[in-house]
Amino acid sequence: MLSADSYVLPRGKNGRSLRRRWVKLRLHTKRLATIGANAVELQGLFGHVARALSWIGWLLLLLWNLLARTVSKLVTPISDAIEETLSRFRAGHRLRQQAYEYYTHLKSLGHRRQVGRGAGMALLASATIMIISSCCFGLGFEVRMDGENLGFVESPAQVMELVERVEERIGAYLNAPYSLDADFSYTMRYMDRTDPLDETLLEQRLFASVDDQNRKYILTVDGETIGVSESKTALELMLRRILLRSAENATQVNTTFANDVVITETTDDSLAATPIADMEAKLTANKVETKIYTVKSGDTVSAIGNAYGMKVSEIEALNPGLDPAKIKIGQELTLSGPVPYLSVKQTITESYVEAIPYETELEYDDTMYKNKSKIKVEGVNGTADVVADVTYVNGEETGRDVLSYTVTAEPVNAVKIVGTKALPRYMATGSFIKPSNGRFSSAYGYRPNLGDFHTGVDFAGATGTNIWAADGGVVIHSGWKGNYGYCVIIDHQNGYTTYYAHCSKLLVKVGAKVAKGDIIAKVGNTGRSYGSHVHFEIRKNGKHQNPLNYISKY
Repeated sequence: MLSADSYVLPRGKNGRSLRRRWVKLRLHTKRLATIGANAVELQGLFGHVARALSWIGWLLLLLWNLLARTVSKLVTPISDAIEETLSRFRAGHRLRQQAYEYYTHLKSLGHRRQVGRGAGMALLASATIMIISSCCFGLGFEVRMDGENLGFVESPAQVMELVERVEERIGAYLNAPYSLDADFSYTMRYMDRTDPLDETLLEQRLFASVDDQNRKYILTVDGETIGVSESKTALELMLRRILLRSAENATQVNTTFANDVVITETTDDSLAATPIADMEAKLTANKVETKIYTVKSGDTVSAIGNAYGMKVSEIEALNPGLDPAKIKIGQELTLSGPVPYLSVKQTITESYVEAIPYETELEYDDTMYKNKSKIKVEGVNGTADVVADVTYVNGEETGRDVLSYTVTAEPVNAVKIVGTKALPRYMATGSFIKPSNGRFSSAYGYRPNLGDFHTGVDFAGATGTNIWAADGGVVIHSGWKGNYGYCVIIDHQNGYTTYYAHCSKLLVKVGAKVAKGDIIAKVGNTGRSYGSHVHFEIRKNGKHQNPLNYISKY
């Protein structure tokens, strides 16, 4: 501890007062100079700088003390001797008076140097430390998580706010409240303003600490559970592999699954995990699925069956009441067959030229029969440039969303002249009726029992039963015709001809004009025939057709 006896100061009342002020100043200066050395809370670069300045200030203070002691020991005896000598001659001698004044001035100068320089050094050190402390340090809290230093904050509330934000985000992701299990500790210290808490780093550590070990993921396809996995990423990678293998150019076009594929998170520990390989094998295999097929032009039941790997009998079983020999365009058939477990949907932007159909304008002519018409002006389709998003599922188009439609050529309408004159009764109407009231007895097509191909249909009836014209036309044959026996052939003058065979009696002659429903012959059993019936045949441009596609067998 510093004391007044350690320093040479002026004596007397003023000297004692000055000595007390000097001691207090030195004590205060020493405390300020040593605060950096004693404050272990100061850390980092600025802590080291503060302590270094404190030690330097203290060292300078010690050096000044030593210098002051030395000067005091040397000057005090000399000054006392001179003062005693000069005092003797001070009263009456001018020279002694001046010498005494010079001496007094010199003595006071020495004491001012001791006091002034020491106080200046102390004040300098104090100001330096106060400036550094106010700029770089302040009271704060050092944050530690699981024993690791994360930096300084002004208040623990900052950390709690960050933890709450992270918990809210995790809860929103898990769709359930979540509480973080993190061990935080706080220590009040001088805060290093250059080492604040890195909130981004703390947030990452908090997210990394989320306990996901008991969570599992359920994969479903169209509501059917495929399996359970402990890794959502493994499920997503598996689905990605299947998608890339199942579709061409999957990385160049918008490719997804047409099915409802869902990965659901669960915490049910009772669910056993399914190997990824087993799930992938199931999803890449085919399954039997029922679908609706719309009959197109040229389709037959056997051809449709071959395309879907089905027998005609299987198609009949799925479509009660279906007549395989009589299907129509637009008719819907229920089919079943293997389809991929996962259907791939691709949306491709396509550019193409589309025809704009022309319309037909009608003009009427009362000199032409009603069933006659002719084209006055040929129609020409227009064209348009189209850009559309076309959707395909397993390679088949399922939708088309037009993005732009630009007409490049307007269509030219056709002009058609239609007759309005009443038809003579013998002219064809374009439709056929059943030629007799007999019972349907033999179908069109191959007959295994007879070993031949039946080119028409048979209606059994008693000999002499009436046979009438299925439509209007001109008789071009009436007489015997080989295996047909007695036969009538009518040309309907529209590309169709009809045959009426095995007659017992013919009632019309060649060249006769007959109307639909006129009686033309009688049922018989002539020619190659096995019982009394009428063989009815329809030919189009010389080729026989299945009559049941034109008439009813009942």
